[in-house]
Amino acid sequence: MKNLKSRHHLAALALVGWYLMMPPDSARIPHDVDSDVPLPRWVVVTSFDTEDNCEKALTDLQNNQQDPITLDKTGKLKRLQKNDAALGKARSLNAACVASDDIRLKAAKIK
Repeated sequence: MKNLKSRHHLAALALVGWYLMMPPDSARIPHDVDSDVPLPRWVVVTSFDTEDNCEKALTDLQNNQQDPITLDKTGKLKRLQKNDAALGKARSLNAACVASDDIRLKAAKIK
């Protein structure tokens, strides 16, 4: 029975994806982000199948101080593109990898 539980646990872990997310742009401070807002208000830039892949992409972004928007392959985030190097740097330095099943993502829906 223990082996069956382990398989179910592994199967559940396999279903978890990872989001590379960034906080929204600050409404008060130019060229900055508002990283204090709740996670459900953050922007999902792209998704990954593993935490390692997400963390590698995040590290690359941060090392290059590259705007996470550049990873958006859907075009849905084009409206957020501002060609602002300082904002792009703030976005990359505050971005994070978040598990798709992270309870904080569902917090707004529970209320």
